[in-house]
Amino acid sequence: MKKVLLSLLMATSLVACGEKTESPKENTKPVVKIGATLPLSGDLAYIGVGVKNALNMLLKKWQQKDTKYNYQIVFEDDKVKAQQAVLNANKFINIDKANVVVSVFGVVDIPVDNVANTNKVISLSCSYGKNKLPKYGFNTSPQNEEIYIALVQELKKRNVKSVALVGSNATVSNILLGYAAENLPKDGIEVIFDERYNVGETDYRLSIQKMEQKTPDYYIVFGVEPMNSIFVRQYYELTGKNNVTSMGAFPNISTKVFPAINGIWSVYVVGNSDDFEKTYIEKYQNRVEACSANLYDGLDMIINAFENTAPNENETIPDNADVLQKIRDFKVWNGASGKMKIEPNGCVRMDVPVRMYQNGNWIKIEE
Repeated sequence: MKKVLLSLLMATSLVACGEKTESPKENTKPVVKIGATLPLSGDLAYIGVGVKNALNMLLKKWQQKDTKYNYQIVFEDDKVKAQQAVLNANKFINIDKANVVVSVFGVVDIPVDNVANTNKVISLSCSYGKNKLPKYGFNTSPQNEEIYIALVQELKKRNVKSVALVGSNATVSNILLGYAAENLPKDGIEVIFDERYNVGETDYRLSIQKMEQKTPDYYIVFGVEPMNSIFVRQYYELTGKNNVTSMGAFPNISTKVFPAINGIWSVYVVGNSDDFEKTYIEKYQNRVEACSANLYDGLDMIINAFENTAPNENETIPDNADVLQKIRDFKVWNGASGKMKIEPNGCVRMDVPVRMYQNGNWIKIEE
């Protein structure tokens, strides 16, 4: 009797201390493992932590269901360094035996794609301007076209006839601003200036004064932070005007850093679901960051596909290629990024909204 009481007390003590024990049913399920290489430290740590939060939130949602498989996520820091991301991807695949690898941004995700594709592992990414993917690639970021459409529609609503494009000498800036420079004249909007600044440059006053001489109706900014926030602050200090917008960069700058200039608007690539944003903010007491909603949706589709794809004969989990085909078969998905269309090559298309900065928040623009 004493031994029985002692055993009960020990079990109660483990529960009280927060020790988590898997049920026998969970232990018997085959495991689907996901490896996420993210910037968890450094200048873009807020992006990586945001994605980590979103993926954990998604995993918890699925853990509350009676799934066929037990899903686990392993996280590693890459600091947005391609070499470290490749090391992380190889570790996920060869040591952790991951079925899926997750990454963010073009500096990192293309080499990760290559590692994953060589090993026939699903590579889920969030990368602007990437619509050409390898066989096992899957990208859930808004593309140039969607971002540009949101931008030009708002410019036309405001009767903008001329613009100055300003950004950093960096791949992500050149991709988006280059697309705008090519297409704005076709839509009747003159590009008076197309300026790129070296990463790390912090004084744009002379450049602003030069551009102001030709009085563009609007400045379109998309640079590597802190370029965006410094440029806007210096522009406002020199001119007192708020005719500055962004192809998505502004809402990803900390509101503690971003100049508090009411009325500035921006393409909003953070997400397109009030429910997701509300749930995330309540859970983490922080705003949603870039790629968090996109990768939440991407992993949600992947897990759904695993649950609804039959394994091949003598296999315990579905083949990765079959899982990706199941995702393509969905064709349309409603999630944290709104309504999305899934293309046969694994690229996801979505409508991108525009929001306005008011009193420290990015709010919807009323039609």
